[in-house]
Amino acid sequence: MSLSFDATLKDLARDGPEDFLIAFDKRPDGPVSLPNVDLSTVSRAADFVVGIGDPLKEITHIDFQASADADKHRDVLVYNALLHQKLRVPVHSIVVLLRSQATHYNLTGTVAYEPRPGRGKMNFGYEIVPLWERPAEQLLAGPLGTLPLAPLGQLPKGASLEEGLATVIQRLVERVWSEAAPEKAKLLLTASYILTGLRVHRDVALNLFHGVRAMRESDTYLAILDEGRLEQMKKTILRQGRIRLGPPGNATIATLNALTDLERLERMSERLMAPDLSSWQDLIDIP
Repeated sequence: MSLSFDATLKDLARDGPEDFLIAFDKRPDGPVSLPNVDLSTVSRAADFVVGIGDPLKEITHIDFQASADADKHRDVLVYNALLHQKLRVPVHSIVVLLRSQATHYNLTGTVAYEPRPGRGKMNFGYEIVPLWERPAEQLLAGPLGTLPLAPLGQLPKGASLEEGLATVIQRLVERVWSEAAPEKAKLLLTASYILTGLRVHRDVALNLFHGVRAMRESDTYLAILDEGRLEQMKKTILRQGRIRLGPPGNATIATLNALTDLERLERMSERLMAPDLSSWQDLIDIP
């Protein structure tokens, strides 16, 4: 099982909401906030919701998609309507397609129908951003908080996939190196590695990051990347385990937090998909 790209993007967006607005919507003309909106009436919560203005005057809702979903357009309509109903301000919805595999013929940017001609109709519009069509160069020059998305952008022409990614990752790491404090760097480098795994196998992604000169020359940054991978995997196991097995006990959490073997954590994550898994203890006992 791959590391959780959706949790990674949510963490990035919540850590730098203004950066995501600048990259995918517009520069906010007022203070931004993260409304605490309960959308429990639908099965899946919106990926990222940010409010603009004080008092609140509008909402931007961003949904990230890595695979095709025939019902995504309906989900976006429901999220938009619920957000508008609860917060009573205009809502702009954006679907960011992270790779070409996320396209679907139902994702047209509109939900429109007229069951009784002349007696009412639905005509809802939302924005679609195919990330692979946005030049990686543009993402590399954009806000620091969205820098990890650069490997998913349009690569320089004339180079192979790995050559193009190597160039983008080299520049990404150099910018993180020069601009980010250690804790911010940990988040950005880990997120960059995880998201690069949407484009190439994660082992290839890891080799690309380790091949960057700035990474090779710094044990600190290599440790940041490795530590970030461990932390993200633990968060993913806890999140998915709560859904599958219920809340873990304190002893289980302490045992999980103490683990430093990434391969063991990956085996535990894969085990969560097994139908015969019955308890947290069964999961923790995996060698």
